[in-house]
Amino acid sequence: MPGIIAMALAAVWTAFVTETIVESARLYGGSIQFVGRTLLSPGIRPGIFILCGLAVSAGLAWAAAVAYARGRRLEQRMAAELDARYAEMTAQAAGDFARAGLLSWRVAELRTSLDDMILRRDEIVAEMELARRRTSELRALADDYKRSLAELQDRLIVLPDIEDELGRRRSARQAVDPAG
Repeated sequence: MPGIIAMALAAVWTAFVTETIVESARLYGGSIQFVGRTLLSPGIRPGIFILCGLAVSAGLAWAAAVAYARGRRLEQRMAAELDARYAEMTAQAAGDFARAGLLSWRVAELRTSLDDMILRRDEIVAEMELARRRTSELRALADDYKRSLAELQDRLIVLPDIEDELGRRRSARQAVDPAG
């Protein structure tokens, strides 16, 4: 507890002053006494002023001791608050630094991922373009085939039915040679 020494000194001084005032007041002789010994003999009026001054000094000693103790407590509380603020700011700065590091790592990861996606998109676009070209080539071939098929159908040679021809020849042979 801060200010214990100051309060102890104020208590000792107050005890000294109280003892002096009580002994001096008992004698009514205008002298200032402490523990049965005469410290000073100024007379009645100056003795009263001296005793009043001692009483005031005891009060001031207590006021100073209490003020010192209060000031020390306030100083300790302010130091604790300052330490807490500093710890909070340090924790916040560490969090901000970690967040910034995480964000920079995440941004780098996103850039890499974006580059991979762009490459994949370019590959897919190239594949689609190749498929379009092949499709158009196949359509062109199909159109050419249809045109050439119509032309080839005009040149087609129609062969007589072989069975009909063989049947006619047999009929003709049997008519010539009925046994045969």
